[in-house]
Amino acid sequence: MEIRTFQSADEVAKEAAIYIADRIRENVARKGSFTMAISGGRTPWEMIKELAKEDLHWEKVFLFQVDERVAPDAHPDRNLTQLFKAIEGTNLVLRLNIFPMRVTADNLNEACEEYADHITRLTENGKFDLIHLGLGTDGHTASLVPGDAVLAVQDKTVAITGDTYQGRHRMTLTYPLINQAAKILWVITGAEKAEMLNRLLHQDPSIPAGKIDQHHAIVLTEESASVEIN
Repeated sequence: MEIRTFQSADEVAKEAAIYIADRIRENVARKGSFTMAISGGRTPWEMIKELAKEDLHWEKVFLFQVDERVAPDAHPDRNLTQLFKAIEGTNLVLRLNIFPMRVTADNLNEACEEYADHITRLTENGKFDLIHLGLGTDGHTASLVPGDAVLAVQDKTVAITGDTYQGRHRMTLTYPLINQAAKILWVITGAEKAEMLNRLLHQDPSIPAGKIDQHHAIVLTEESASVEIN
């Protein structure tokens, strides 16, 4: 796993945007499209704002969600709500192909199957070109949270968490899909993440993030989060 450390969260967001923009250019030039799944979080929304400034073939970019809270449309808890706020007023609003997780469906399991079908149809061999991940202070990533039954799911690429987490059930990509991505981009900021980042880098299997494949992964982090790495 490659690790790049920067002085601040803002710098991490800018560098992450540059990294994604480079991957978009490479893939569009090679095969005519780019598929990506994005997680939530403050730094990622700043990353998206920076990415929106890039002059790219946005109509050839297909953006999916890594996970989403089961909540009403436009609810502030929704990652999608924050994503739309981040791209408001940019050319991404009309040109970017966004595929929301349908967490307001009456049948969430059917909604998971539908989302998995969209991914299969629009990705190359069912593999994302890039998946962006964050890291929680409890070691969770996506909505793969400690102790949840979703951690054991191997026969589905999209699933609903078994328990509520921070008051919400979640829809999430699962290990089988995440681990076959061409590139995995970790964006990790905040001093409170230092311990879990250290455990991630050592592939600690006792935390959900530790079970993510590291062969095609890169970590962008800030100095305050990396001080305890050894």
